Amino acid sequence: MNHRRGAGRWRGGSGAVAVLALAAIGAGMVGCGGTTRIEEARPPEPSSRPRPAVGPWFVDRASEFGLDVVPRSGDPAKRCVLDSLGVGVALLDLEGDGDLDLFVAGGSEVRDGGVRPAGGPWLFRNDGPGAWVDVSASSGLRHTGWAQGAAVADYDADGDPDLLVLQHGPDTLWRNRGDGTFEDATEAAGLGDPCWGVSASWGDVDGDGWPDLYVANYLDVDPLNPPPPNDYLPGHPVFQGPATLPGQGDRLWRNRGDGTFEEITEAAGLARAPRKGMSALLADLDDDGDTDLYVTNDTQANELFRNRGDGTFEEVGQPAGVAYNTYGIAEGSMAIDLADVNGDARLDLAISNFRQEGSRIFANLGDGVFEDVSGTYSLWDLSAGFVGWGLVLGDFDDDGFPDLFQANGHVYPDVPDARYDMPPLLLRNRDGGGMEDATALWGPALESCRSGRALASGDLDNDGDLDLVMTTIDGPLRVLINEGTRTGAAVTIRLVGRKPNTEALGALVEVQAGGRSQVGLVRRGGSIMAASDVRLHVGLGDSESIDAIRVRWPDGTEARFDRPPLNAQLTIRQGEPTLESLPFDRGSSAGRTDPPTGGPPA
Repeated sequence: MNHRRGAGRWRGGSGAVAVLALAAIGAGMVGCGGTTRIEEARPPEPSSRPRPAVGPWFVDRASEFGLDVVPRSGDPAKRCVLDSLGVGVALLDLEGDGDLDLFVAGGSEVRDGGVRPAGGPWLFRNDGPGAWVDVSASSGLRHTGWAQGAAVADYDADGDPDLLVLQHGPDTLWRNRGDGTFEDATEAAGLGDPCWGVSASWGDVDGDGWPDLYVANYLDVDPLNPPPPNDYLPGHPVFQGPATLPGQGDRLWRNRGDGTFEEITEAAGLARAPRKGMSALLADLDDDGDTDLYVTNDTQANELFRNRGDGTFEEVGQPAGVAYNTYGIAEGSMAIDLADVNGDARLDLAISNFRQEGSRIFANLGDGVFEDVSGTYSLWDLSAGFVGWGLVLGDFDDDGFPDLFQANGHVYPDVPDARYDMPPLLLRNRDGGGMEDATALWGPALESCRSGRALASGDLDNDGDLDLVMTTIDGPLRVLINEGTRTGAAVTIRLVGRKPNTEALGALVEVQAGGRSQVGLVRRGGSIMAASDVRLHVGLGDSESIDAIRVRWPDGTEARFDRPPLNAQLTIRQGEPTLESLPFDRGSSAGRTDPPTGGPPA
């Protein structure tokens, strides 16, 4: 969330010139001004747009499903930077019944001299396609502070996903009791961090099997006494943000395996001057079998920490090519996601940025080196008009190449050069060689789902395609169900690892079909303030069968499964010679027709 002063960005020019121009910007905050040509290039689509015969078709079913909650975020006039972030969302299978349930963090406001609840938190149980039950009151969850993000993992290895709520002030760890209810385990776990946590990622950094926790902390600000505003333009005061406020130090927590954590930030080599963290991703980014760390920072260089193999890290963001944009400039980076965008069987990085910077794709060249290929994918023209928040790489049309969905929304409600209620952006990946805007094509009213913040993906109705859940700032939750007609094949893959890594975090999956290989990594973290489903969704296009699925488990052992079925949910358990298969629920989306199931039964 880059709040900078002046005329904003341009394309071209040398990195040195661009850096000097930024140095002259000063400490005030204006959302990179300049023309809004890009933003206004797409006219509003009519809500009556006809559904295409084939392909994705996203419909907001939140109201119909009873999920139309509205968490408020501070003062509607946004007089403090804390008011502008909104709240997080998480998808998790609470009770192990195969249906993704939904958590929405509660809203907060300053009232009566303190931070008070402003709606929520909410927990909804999924009882099958379209059937949702509000279990918030009986869940044990409650407001414990100014909530921001949500992160999910089975930290205690009991087979149930637990929930961490990132907050301004101490975060709250909610332990899943296994019956759909939670208990506050924060004090017992020793997670006493007074900073402003925005996002978090879980992963095994030291190789002991237990999921450790990295928390990205943001700015030092007091919501009860926010600093005075700066001028965006004369006569347009706005809150102070990362350009003027000090940052805070992130935290790495080692899971001891007994329900408690110890902070090892310094011991792991991650102690540095306070940064302005927004998102974090624990993942093996150099394919050497251990867990690395990527962190996005607002107005500062992003960081890539390479795991040395002993649980300690060295920062290699600049030589790896992921610290700055192609001109050597630090940006207002937000969310992270990881997928093979170009089809070369390597996992690439994507991040969202502030307005007039554009989202970025860093192609994985191997050996821990990346290249900014945003120009190849036309991301400046497609995304630079937006303030990007949550970002998901997912194969929405099942053609074998991940598409990009981005939540957008400005942080200043009333400035003359940009709209506040920005619509989302849905980009179709054209066979790994470029992106095109499919927002209007793939939904009847996506353009109306404005002012997005956190974004999570998962198959909510188990029909074999990816759905989306998006929070909006001071607005309704959006539950975007993909009700299109699929022509491509797909599989959803759930891994069950040996204890203590029950979710198999860090496992690499390769699917061989149609003459090519696709790879996916099991991870927890990335998209800002949100937790997506941990299962892997793999689109397979016109493949009539799968040749094989190969799994490299986190402990380095490997497994292979030949000729598994298509169009099914597959569960692979570490050490088991066969996999489990459950066909997709083809009746859960009206009018849907699916390709025939291929391959022998599991």
